[in-house]
Amino acid sequence: MKKLPKKIGQNKFQFFFFVGILSFVLIALVIAASTSPIEDTPNDDVVNNNDVIVDTEQTVTDVEEVFILPIDDSLNYQVVRKFYEKDASKIDQEKALIKYGTTFRTSDGTSYGLKDNGSFDVLSVFSGKVVEIKEHPLYGNYVVVEHDEDLKTYYYGLSEVCVAVGSTVDQKTKLGVSGTTEMDQEAGNHVFLKVTKNGTKLNPEKLVGKKISEIE
Repeated sequence: MKKLPKKIGQNKFQFFFFVGILSFVLIALVIAASTSPIEDTPNDDVVNNNDVIVDTEQTVTDVEEVFILPIDDSLNYQVVRKFYEKDASKIDQEKALIKYGTTFRTSDGTSYGLKDNGSFDVLSVFSGKVVEIKEHPLYGNYVVVEHDEDLKTYYYGLSEVCVAVGSTVDQKTKLGVSGTTEMDQEAGNHVFLKVTKNGTKLNPEKLVGKKISEIE
């Protein structure tokens, strides 16, 4: 019985000695881990900017033009002569008759003028190429512009021409200045616009806002 306290004391000493050694080892491992260099490892999720080819060029989609008036639509304009159609109202048919001397002729185009009868710039309704410029005794100076889809536009009654045959024009390019014609003196200062596709005459008023590919 006298040896029991001594044995218990030895066991406590061994226990605390073991705990102390274990604690020292753990502390040493923590210090070693915190001070050791971290190796760089490849990361598949990281992209090298030098390896990436970025196409900065943007594809520009051409916007198809739509038919516009041969006159700036912000001006105080009016239709002074309509295109003659057999199924049009009686009023429109009367407005499509051109009086020349003692006879009447039907209009195969549309005449635009200002309400104050002033002169104005005549604009190309589409982009195209000037293919003809002439002076007519009844219709005055006129310009013919050829467009895509076998479409042609004729601008009659110009007091001044600002383009040359063979020149390429953009939409809204100034072709000339409005004027008067011997054929239709009642129309006053105006431009007479005629439109054909494959030789067929079309009503300009019905084309406004249409893409050239939609015109039949």
